[in-house]
Amino acid sequence: MERSVTKAGRTESLSPPKKLVHNVHNHITNDKRFNGSESIKSSWNISVVKFLLEKLKQELVTSPHNYTDKELKGACVAYFLTKRREYRNSLNPFKGLKEKEEKKLRSRRYRLFANRSSIMRHFGPEEQRLWKDVTEELMSDEEDSLNEPGVWVARPPRFRAQRLTELCYHLDANSKHGTKANRIYGPPSDRLPSAEAQLLPPELYNPHFQEEEDEGGDENGPVSLSFDQSHKTCCPDLNSFIEVKVEKDE
Repeated sequence: MERSVTKAGRTESLSPPKKLVHNVHNHITNDKRFNGSESIKSSWNISVVKFLLEKLKQELVTSPHNYTDKELKGACVAYFLTKRREYRNSLNPFKGLKEKEEKKLRSRRYRLFANRSSIMRHFGPEEQRLWKDVTEELMSDEEDSLNEPGVWVARPPRFRAQRLTELCYHLDANSKHGTKANRIYGPPSDRLPSAEAQLLPPELYNPHFQEEEDEGGDENGPVSLSFDQSHKTCCPDLNSFIEVKVEKDE
């Protein structure tokens, strides 16, 4: 089997030809296709795997890549799982759309976490210590605006501690992503914390967020930002958080 060498000097197996599996399976002349309503172990789907394996071997006769039968079969099974998921989503379109939306928001949270982490080195040791245990789950959900196409509404998690929220505003005020014109602040997200998030220290995770919501907030407590869904934007004044512009214009 042919292998590639990474920059670190490690060897890694080349990925099986997933695109080729897709092309062979969906070719206009092929009527031997996976049945997503059945298990991979059904007689029909087993016959499809065998058919694809033979076709792949024929297609790869002149290829310099020496894939094993195990790798080729793995690529076929992976494609079956895709068809299986499509079938299940067709039975419950709402669930499929919900999973797609959750995946998109999770991807945006990871991007936001990476963006904020990249400029954290410009902040002091106290802020860096606080950020040390922060996870992607504590980032805001950047949702597509229902009223304004192209606008992202940043909705902070309800369970994020106020101290961390203020640090996030400091980071946003000093980054190009955080000050984009098409990124506005909205009401807190409806997302609930995972079991892992609930184990985070109190300066990151607020264990009393539900009690505080039920009480409507404490007027004598720490100053918190007001979120009003009836307004176009719930954006705090980021100018008050600007310390130094740490990102250079490209």
